[in-house]
Amino acid sequence: MNFPFNEIIEIICLLFAFVCLTNQKAGFWQWFRWFLLFTVLVEISGGILRKSLHYDNHWLYNLYLPIETIFKGLVLYRLCRNYFNVKVWLIAAFASFSAIYLYESFTSGFREYSMIANNITSVSFIVISCLFFYYFLQKEEYVNIYMHPPFWVVAGLFLFYFGSTSCNIFYTYLADINARQNIPVRYFIFVVLNFIFYSCWSYSFLCKYRQTTSSSLSS
Repeated sequence: MNFPFNEIIEIICLLFAFVCLTNQKAGFWQWFRWFLLFTVLVEISGGILRKSLHYDNHWLYNLYLPIETIFKGLVLYRLCRNYFNVKVWLIAAFASFSAIYLYESFTSGFREYSMIANNITSVSFIVISCLFFYYFLQKEEYVNIYMHPPFWVVAGLFLFYFGSTSCNIFYTYLADINARQNIPVRYFIFVVLNFIFYSCWSYSFLCKYRQTTSSSLSS
């Protein structure tokens, strides 16, 4: 598949971030803009390497992986710290990720993608997201989840990593379908997962924009 579905989805989310998160009252949310910009540049570069130049791009995504893990981990820390002791979970996740990532990267000379390290990150983020939902629902005060930005950020992370982890479990089966019938099922699944993920994030940016603009008007 040559049509850049994922890149287009990411660029749309990037536009939402730059439109909705410009207010200084958005605080750390403004960092989403630069992370998404970096992500888009990596995706475009990876596409050029693989589709146009016919070079392997695993090394590029392997270098991107720790930056992605650190940023999303910090986001989870900021959003979950008021609900439970997320720091302990993140320290354990980062320690496990770092050890496996360095081992896989040095073993392959940074030429291959660190799949096991990525799976560790995925499972860790799934668990932390579940804990967020559990403690979030335990709160007594009323919160309108339809307008609550943290809920949609974590929901996007949970749905993406749950789906991608399930996809990785059946990687051999999906690869066999692609080889036998020339149907890139795994690619289609990840397009859908990326759409869900970045739609949740885009909606959370819109919710944050409404919060910051309403607080600015009230002040």
